[in-house]
Amino acid sequence: MVRLLSTSLVVAGLCLVNVSTGLVSTASARELPADPLNSVMWKNMAERFFPGEHVVIDQRVIVDIPIEVEDQMQLPVTVDATELSDVIEIIALADLNPIPHILTVRPLKAQPFIGFRVKVEQSTPIRVGVLTSDGVWHVNGVNVNAAGGGCTAPANAHSNSQWYKTLGQARAITKRETADSARLAMRLRHPMDTGLAPGIPVFYMNQLQVRSATGEALADVELFEPVSENPTLTLKPLVEDGESELLVYARDTEGNEFEYPLTVPAEVDN
Repeated sequence: MVRLLSTSLVVAGLCLVNVSTGLVSTASARELPADPLNSVMWKNMAERFFPGEHVVIDQRVIVDIPIEVEDQMQLPVTVDATELSDVIEIIALADLNPIPHILTVRPLKAQPFIGFRVKVEQSTPIRVGVLTSDGVWHVNGVNVNAAGGGCTAPANAHSNSQWYKTLGQARAITKRETADSARLAMRLRHPMDTGLAPGIPVFYMNQLQVRSATGEALADVELFEPVSENPTLTLKPLVEDGESELLVYARDTEGNEFEYPLTVPAEVDN
């Protein structure tokens, strides 16, 4: 749309044109740091998922991941951003997946840490952006080599016609790492269908929240289709001395809801 501001000034998109002089000034795009992963998708990923003015490459965002992918449907990833202060959000991406957004974590009252498994369709950068309260995105990642096909293959669950009977079942281990924090590792039964396998519609667990015994949200996790079948997640919620209970709430794209009460040991596990 073109809007006339005066007899001599026209605004069209981001360009200001002075009719009397013909001078043109274009709003400058933000400058991005060079991508150490040399991905053709770097600019696109930054524009879509890292909004704002400041993006930096930061080795303090630790992305622990095998470079050679043995199982393209279950690639383990650990993200540790505990060297950063005031973390608001963590976003994990697979640049060359047909669906690049893996998950988003908001560590409300948790350490900025998550472990998960992801499906990869081909060799790709696995990239993580960590947003801090000063508005800076701290980005790091790893290039992985994969045979591929993880996103378009049907989940193993569909080999069993009764798979839905175990939907939402979970196994979890909790331990107290410090006096005021716990480590929670859990695996939930869900096919996590991407909708890209022939004849199988999209169906995945898309929300997970860790809560205190009083219902206070400690960590929010948004899951997307690339998260592996039967999601395996590790989080580190803050649990004060004397607190012994956590509740995990989860929901999938069909509206199924699941709750898992968990007990945190009183003693620190050395």
